[in-house]
Amino acid sequence: MPKTRSRGNGEGTIFKREKNGKMYWVAEYTLDMVDKNGRRKRRTVYGKTRQEVKTKLEKILVELNTNTYVDKSKVIFKDLCKEFIDSGYKMNKLSESSYLRKMHTYNDICEHYMADMEIQKIKESDVKDFLFFITKYSNSVIGKIYGIVNNTFKRAVRKNIISYNILDDKIEFCKPKSVKKDKVVHGFTVDEQQKFLKALKEDTSYKYHYHFLLSLYTGMRMGEINALDIDDIDFENKMIHVRRTLTKDKNDITIMGTYAKTKNGVRDIIMDDQVEYIIRQYLKNEYIPNKEHLLFYNIKKDCYYTTGQINMVFKRFCEHYNIGIGYDVNQHMLRHTFATRCIESGMPANVLSKIMGHADIRTTLEIYCDVFNNYEKVHANRTYDYLNKNQLLLTKHNDVIPTKELNFMVEKLQKMYQKQDDNLIKIMKLIK
Repeated sequence: MPKTRSRGNGEGTIFKREKNGKMYWVAEYTLDMVDKNGRRKRRTVYGKTRQEVKTKLEKILVELNTNTYVDKSKVIFKDLCKEFIDSGYKMNKLSESSYLRKMHTYNDICEHYMADMEIQKIKESDVKDFLFFITKYSNSVIGKIYGIVNNTFKRAVRKNIISYNILDDKIEFCKPKSVKKDKVVHGFTVDEQQKFLKALKEDTSYKYHYHFLLSLYTGMRMGEINALDIDDIDFENKMIHVRRTLTKDKNDITIMGTYAKTKNGVRDIIMDDQVEYIIRQYLKNEYIPNKEHLLFYNIKKDCYYTTGQINMVFKRFCEHYNIGIGYDVNQHMLRHTFATRCIESGMPANVLSKIMGHADIRTTLEIYCDVFNNYEKVHANRTYDYLNKNQLLLTKHNDVIPTKELNFMVEKLQKMYQKQDDNLIKIMKLIK
């Protein structure tokens, strides 16, 4: 039996081995990592002399100590990508609906050839081609794809599969921009909202009109509306308690969520007279007690109302009455319409952010940037007029010409016209 010589704890083992009548030297080192079966990995090197394998082993030890060691295992990019997503789900870092969304993103990633490559064989040219490939998606989808790909490369570095993350170079490998224009978030104009309400009042053949009205006058998400318990309607304190939302499991089936979309999603919405009227009318005319104790529940099919089915009816309604851009609308516009009217009426961003259930006020400012900009212009003009009226301006500005001066100017122009004065022609040219 060949003699084995240990090099001490953590230094590996060097020994001779015989194969086909020939002797050769072998060095083995047990790595601080496991394979897919949970067994500790080993790195083995071979050589003709003891010194040769000793040198190879010492090189491995240096790489391990300097975090530059690369495991030679063949790992496919999409497999490690899936492992990253699954890990987040198993650790309860992802809800079922979030897991489902990430799997949709994963499927988008798998459309490119890089997903089927061994990570160690992926070159910069492959990554560039991938980044160019995903520009066909919207900027929001690109952001999700880029995030998962970046985390997959980081995971590969931590596992010593690759030595560095290509995407760390934020200059050459930054997140690309979509070739599509970003969709502008907007709600109904005042005229469109009036038209919508008129049609809703006159035509009761369409379902979900109470859903539409609640979203339009509270800004609640449709999933939050469909998750309202009857006890969430607090008439005594004039409050609607938003505690949760309908969501989807990993099989794309609508389920009742145990919490709201964001931590700020759990909130109380003030029930003004308009909202109270809508809810009381619904309770009087359409509400049916149900086993789920919900405000809205599909009794006939014994299931939750879904945002998708309500959205389809909303599209058909707007198309039929030629409201907005017809069928190419989304029920989420009702929420945006509510926010737009709030901004136009002078509501501060921090108050609106709380009502809308945004996790960060920056979300409110980004989504409704254009509306806030328009409001700021109007507000600035009002401020200027106020300062001018109270004689608080350094330079006085007054659009109103005193009557005496105006009469004098008119009289002067009339005389110039009667004399056919050439200066009048010059004045008219300046006006044009």
